[in-house]
Amino acid sequence: MSSIYTIFTDWLAWERRGPVNRVLFVLSLSLAAFVTLTFMWASLDPDPGNFGRYFAFYWVWGLCAVGVLLGMAEYKTSPLRKGRERGHLFILLYIGALLIVTRALNMVLYAG
Repeated sequence: MSSIYTIFTDWLAWERRGPVNRVLFVLSLSLAAFVTLTFMWASLDPDPGNFGRYFAFYWVWGLCAVGVLLGMAEYKTSPLRKGRERGHLFILLYIGALLIVTRALNMVLYAG
């Protein structure tokens, strides 16, 4: 179990991250997880034509834009970028893809 933990923390470069970078990374990851779980729930329990829900998910989709900004700030302060290591764009690419997918889901699930 400790080897999995070590591999995970090495991949995150947690020991090499500064305090600001850690906060930005956790905020980016938290927003991405919240938006992912919210739209997963909306996909499992759609309510077509519900304007209130459409508007709420449109607002949640807007959190992706905030996540992209936090992800870019995290990228600029990342020790992975400075060391040209692999994996430093993972969270930014994930949030960018989430931005596109959740917008499409919102249009499909709540068009009406």
